[in-house]
Amino acid sequence: MKRTLICIILILSILMLAGCRKEEIFITSDDIINDTMLIKRNGSMYVAIVEDFDKSYYNLSELNEFVTKEVNAYNNKVGSEEVTIEELELKNGKAVLILKYTKMAHYSAFNNMPAAYFSADTENVALELPTSYVDAKKDIMVDKDVAMKNDKNKVLVIYEPYEVIVEGKIKFYSDNAKYIDENKVSSNSEDMAVIIFRP
Repeated sequence: MKRTLICIILILSILMLAGCRKEEIFITSDDIINDTMLIKRNGSMYVAIVEDFDKSYYNLSELNEFVTKEVNAYNNKVGSEEVTIEELELKNGKAVLILKYTKMAHYSAFNNMPAAYFSADTENVALELPTSYVDAKKDIMVDKDVAMKNDKNKVLVIYEPYEVIVEGKIKFYSDNAKYIDENKVSSNSEDMAVIIFRP
C-alpha cells in the first residue's frame, strides 16, 4: 500500500512538472512571411530576413557564400561562434535567411545596428526610453515606473521594423509598436520600439 502511494505521488509530481514546463518556440523558413525576430528565454535570438529574390541573375549559392563569409569573419573576429546560419531558402520568389545570435550584443555588432536587451530592474540604462507604455492586458497607457516595476520582466529595444516573437508573455510595449498576440508584436518603423515581456 505504501509503495503504491509513493508511486502515485511520483507520477503526479512528474505530470505537474510537465504541465509547468514553458513552451519553447522555433521558427523556420516555412513560417516566415515578414522580417521576424524571435527572442528565446535564455537571451539568444533568431532573426529572419525576407528579401525579394525574383530576378533571373540572382543566385542563391552566391548569396549563401557571401553570408557564410560574413558570419565566419565575425566569429573569427570575436574568437567564438556567436552567429550561425540556421536556414537560407528560396520561398515564392523570396530569399528567407535565418541567423541565430547567442545574445543581443552580437546581433547589434554584426548588423552595426543599435539594439538592447536587459532586465526591467537594470539601473543606469544608457538609453532615453519612452516615459509611457501600453499595458498589453488592460490596453491602457501606464508610466515608465509601472512598466519597469517587475524585476522578472525583460526589456527589448530595437530600431528596425520586425515582427517580434518572445518565449513568454508580452506585458507592456511602446505606443509605436502593434500588439498581435500575447507573445507577438510588430515594430513598424526605424524609431525606437520597446517591448517588455515575462520570459
